[in-house]
Amino acid sequence: MSHTIGNAIRGLYNAVFRPARLVTAHRQYTEGSLDTQLRQSRKLLTVYLVNLALYAGPLTLAGIGIGATVPEWLTPVVGAEPSTAVLLLGGFLENSLYLFGVTVATLFGIHFALLVTLQSRGFLRTAYSIVYSTSVYLAAIFTVVWYLTTADGVENARTFVINLQVEFIYRVIDLLGAGISFGVARPETLVPAGFSEVGGYALVALAVLLLYYLYSLYLGTRLNHDAGRFEGVVVLLVVLSLPVLYVVGSIAITMIQ
Repeated sequence: MSHTIGNAIRGLYNAVFRPARLVTAHRQYTEGSLDTQLRQSRKLLTVYLVNLALYAGPLTLAGIGIGATVPEWLTPVVGAEPSTAVLLLGGFLENSLYLFGVTVATLFGIHFALLVTLQSRGFLRTAYSIVYSTSVYLAAIFTVVWYLTTADGVENARTFVINLQVEFIYRVIDLLGAGISFGVARPETLVPAGFSEVGGYALVALAVLLLYYLYSLYLGTRLNHDAGRFEGVVVLLVVLSLPVLYVVGSIAITMIQ
């Protein structure tokens, strides 16, 4: 128990003060036989799933993501009138899905960039840095966003975050010249009248966590693959392009339908 607590404290310290140590793959992840690397892959997957549960579990117990019905994609499995336990499971899966989806997209996007730039030194090295970056920084970002979505007294901060997302989508629509209407009206102004003290702190935390997240991906690329600054910047550009690609794909599907 004390060993686990010590590891947690050490991990938190590294996340804040030594992000390079957090995302640098250990030798066993990059060397050894195929059997050894498969064993390390299973350990890495276990670490990610545990961290995913630690992220989604408290959100679910707090009632976030739990509705009167389960998500539509789960209805064929559990039926239209599920029990409370199934509703909790549905909420847990729903809360996990966002972080998992972004993790997978980031993992393959970054590794593709490394392959294109001829800098890849193994998929496992990429996976190591992505697992720890998303488990710590991205999970923290999502947690702050959930807080802004549900908490009282942060209405203007919540509106600001929503306005940023809506304006981003409209900018992509304008760039593509797509003649489609979005379900939410375009905001007249991005920044509301003013933020509460708590809301302001939450926005600052969100900005700092985002910088930590991007920096950790940059460090993971350079340290685990011996990549240069150029390749590190390319990786960041790929990560930043993922939301654009998602919106473009959504627009394309809407126009096809």
